[in-house]
Amino acid sequence: MKWESAPLWPVVLPSVTGLILAFIPYIFQTDYFTTRNLLTPVIILALVGLLVFLLNEKYGNKTELYLGYVLGLIVFYSFRFFFGFYGIAVVILTWLGQSMYIWQYNFPPFRIGIWLALGSMSGLYIGGIMAFNIF
Repeated sequence: MKWESAPLWPVVLPSVTGLILAFIPYIFQTDYFTTRNLLTPVIILALVGLLVFLLNEKYGNKTELYLGYVLGLIVFYSFRFFFGFYGIAVVILTWLGQSMYIWQYNFPPFRIGIWLALGSMSGLYIGGIMAFNIF
């Protein structure tokens, strides 16, 4: 998919969704959301990712887009375990770099799904850091 101008929704929506999910355990006391575990927000992000099936046909194969999204969530969630805080920084910086130029080229839907997952996980990580420091 190649855009004529830089799109706003693929950058803002996934990252804001992750940011909101990161604040939930600090605002509400629930059994499923804890401040030490990000697995539940990642599962919710995977379920929210099903909304890609509502996109127009111009975005290509939606199954491929969703598989790229889920694979990206799994890979970028595991970065935290393998590389610690540096893995989080790699995810955020990669997302920023991809957001600047991915819209200029014609990438397959799988790659766009990975970009959306980068945005979701970046929002989750940034939101977790912000929520921890605020609350």
